[in-house]
Amino acid sequence: MKWNRSDLLRLLPWGLLGLALIFFAVLGFSSEEAAGCAVSISADGSHLGDLLTTSDLEIQINGLPLSLDLSQTAPIAAPLSLSRETANILTWTTSDRDLQLSWNGQKLTSPAAIEVDQLSPQTTATLTIRKGDCRRNVTVQTLPDSFPAVQFTGHSLSEGDYYGDLMNDDGDSYIFKMDNDGQLLYYYRGFYNKSGSVMNFQKHELDGVTYYSFFEPTANVSDHLLYMGVQYGHINILDDQYQRIKQVELLPSDALPTGGMCENHEFLMLGENHYLITGSVDQNIWMSSEGRYVRIKAALIQEIQNDEVIFEWCSSDYPALLKQSVENNDYTNTNDLYYAADYAHINSLCVDPGDCNVIASFRNLDEVLKIDRKTGEILWTLGGLGDDFGLTEEQLFSRQHYAKLTDAGTLLLFDNGNANEQTRILEFKLNEKNRSVTSFQEMIVAGKYSFATGSVMKTEADTYVIGWGTGSVHSLMSEIDFENREVIAEIIPAYGQYSYRVVKFK
Repeated sequence: MKWNRSDLLRLLPWGLLGLALIFFAVLGFSSEEAAGCAVSISADGSHLGDLLTTSDLEIQINGLPLSLDLSQTAPIAAPLSLSRETANILTWTTSDRDLQLSWNGQKLTSPAAIEVDQLSPQTTATLTIRKGDCRRNVTVQTLPDSFPAVQFTGHSLSEGDYYGDLMNDDGDSYIFKMDNDGQLLYYYRGFYNKSGSVMNFQKHELDGVTYYSFFEPTANVSDHLLYMGVQYGHINILDDQYQRIKQVELLPSDALPTGGMCENHEFLMLGENHYLITGSVDQNIWMSSEGRYVRIKAALIQEIQNDEVIFEWCSSDYPALLKQSVENNDYTNTNDLYYAADYAHINSLCVDPGDCNVIASFRNLDEVLKIDRKTGEILWTLGGLGDDFGLTEEQLFSRQHYAKLTDAGTLLLFDNGNANEQTRILEFKLNEKNRSVTSFQEMIVAGKYSFATGSVMKTEADTYVIGWGTGSVHSLMSEIDFENREVIAEIIPAYGQYSYRVVKFK
């Protein structure tokens, strides 16, 4: 068949239209979308440019930014925090009033409550962003890929949920809440760098109101001198919907004239705007045994109420503690990892409901001290070189953590057991008046050794929830019935994961 010029000119527009339809079909765009959305696309087809790419859209979920790259043809995003228990609040800002957002097909107005049924990298939602015929479908993972693949075994019958943290060397750290079947209920993703990682996730019930808190290190490592074993940052306080309502740091005081970052080991919420916080202070003090000034890292406790320091205790005010130190007591300051002698190293606090005084654990003293909350006087010392209770060799502990009073009035602690490389759970009943131990119980999981960090709590079912800290090689957490020698539940980590604490709150 012979074609003349007029036939070719008549067919040319139809041919061009056909080629355009084929082109946009290959790219995944309909002709209707293409008609109102000018698109440029990269050679490999992975990135494009249109009205959405250049928008100033900023999205937040639960008050935290959702990182999005709208130049991608198939963007994937993971929120920094999500909850299965509560509605998650999605908000956005943009100067473009024509932008529209929808979640799984439901149109949104800011702020919007979104709900998720499962927290998993494989469970996703679709966030659609549209302007005219320009559209981007964002796949939202309900759990980031970097969340460690932990296993949960068993089933717990004790009341409450597990609160813990996870960290590795991949740059992310997490706090998490998990139920008695190991279902993830909430997470928050923080960073992990030389400053530290997010940790010490707690629940607080105050006059029927629920709060949560956790420690978050400073994001800028230049904000402070890096130091082995102590992290610096602030406490985040959340409401019962996991929305951040306040950040807490140390306030200016006699020991810390400029105030500033607290440290990572402990935080107690005693009431609304009423806290006990731990800190550390670098000081130069005269040490007669050395015949010179030495640099120490003194342990600090601040009680803050309504933004005022109402009580403060600093270990350097009690020189006898310098001689009772068993670790990091290089007062010549020649250790490169410890530029100051961290001779005390506070790591837990609790308040005795009987007299309202403070019980504090000091790792590098091998001691638990009771401190008068009005005068600062050391009322008694349990363990270590300053022991007032005549502990036997079996009852002595080393590098302990998490010394807390139980509901029954016993003192329960996680004995790291550095002296014998065997970690134990110890429970004391003390006669404070006579300075004697009226009952003592030792619980051991053979072969378990955690040289630092860790925790233990006793449940109403007489089981013990143990966070293994640096001994997390085989389990981050074990809930154990020691009387019946039964492991009730465990959180088993992937290789290279470890935790600061795992505790249980009703």
